[in-house]
Amino acid sequence: MLCSMYLDRVAPPPAERLRVVIAGGGIGGLETLVALNALAADRVAPTLIAPEAEFVLRALDVFEPFGLGRPTRYPLGELADELGAAWHRDVVARVDRARRTVVLGSGAVVPYDVLVTAVGAIPYPAFAHGVPFDRARTPERFDTLLADLATGRVSSVAVVVPRGSTWTLPGYELGLMLRAFGGAGRAARPRVTVVTAEPRPLAAFGPPATEMIRAELAAAGVDLVAGVDATVPSDRLVQVGPGRTLHTDRVVHLPLLAGPRVAGLPYDRAGFLLVDDDLRARGDDDVYAIGDGTAGPFKQGGVAAQQADAVAERIAARAGADRPPRPYRTTLRAVLHTEHGPRYLRAEPAGGEGECLVSDQCLWWPPTKVASRWLTPWLATRDARARPAPPRVLPTGGISRGSIAGAALGRPGAAAAR
Repeated sequence: MLCSMYLDRVAPPPAERLRVVIAGGGIGGLETLVALNALAADRVAPTLIAPEAEFVLRALDVFEPFGLGRPTRYPLGELADELGAAWHRDVVARVDRARRTVVLGSGAVVPYDVLVTAVGAIPYPAFAHGVPFDRARTPERFDTLLADLATGRVSSVAVVVPRGSTWTLPGYELGLMLRAFGGAGRAARPRVTVVTAEPRPLAAFGPPATEMIRAELAAAGVDLVAGVDATVPSDRLVQVGPGRTLHTDRVVHLPLLAGPRVAGLPYDRAGFLLVDDDLRARGDDDVYAIGDGTAGPFKQGGVAAQQADAVAERIAARAGADRPPRPYRTTLRAVLHTEHGPRYLRAEPAGGEGECLVSDQCLWWPPTKVASRWLTPWLATRDARARPAPPRVLPTGGISRGSIAGAALGRPGAAAAR
């Protein structure tokens, strides 16, 4: 019996490892890859398919134009190589589930035993007028708006969170950031109004989050118009109801999302991939779909990471790893930056009907904008290895100025320099 149990845990030879193809180089795809590397590295042969050259954490988009942070860029080829994965810089043209192959845009064919589709969704402007907040595709228009704010050419802005938005938090954060964009040599603070289709702002996080965001907006001097199905008939008008029109110098709105419509996989009328409770493409035990490209109420990097964790556990168990997969249940986590500091939000389960917390203390670790179990710690460790080594003790026994600063800041290893 013991001998049999031991043999069951012997890693298979490379030719017999489970071929796992991951389509998508965003948070969902990379979280899956890192998780599989941790759970079943010697039992799977992963392949990553992604057209981008780099992975960029887009959760920092709200802060970048204000000069408060710049997303870190990671070469996808390097990440894939470090995680033992082959990489095709290409797009998925279609999935042939009968043959268990992925046909790429270049015509190449990639076979799989298990396929994880994490190709994301497609942003598009919610309105014909106004400035869509889409830093990945059209950053110039928002940068122009900020320049006009800085010179005083613009004194009022409306931020519209449209009906159908699947992640509303950036709209409120954007309103707070725009309101704070004044002083320090710039024009006076602009008048900012947030117009949202949500009757209760941040309702997905429950009543505590709604109460908090209303208070933060009021304290910052941001007007709030909630529960309206707004339209934007021009670049300076927002229709907020019958006979009610908001006049403003500029309008910014969150984009809406369309599904990826992956040929060969089931999807709904909007193109979002259909999955069951275990995140499998309906009717296929060998195909999973996760992230923004799947049908569901919430599109956010932290949700994609949780889905990736659940899928990786199921694949690892199928490959023969010891750890049994856990049931999947979405927990919403987010950080909202306010004038009074960050506010950490958590709703378990998602939707605001269970345990809902709002805190000025971090509710997860590391305290990143997007919470993930495997990817964020792995990248943090990788970044730490890439940093220059701390200053060494001088031959005379003295300490460099940098070492003193390190000791004062309490950085790990600073005391060893004494």
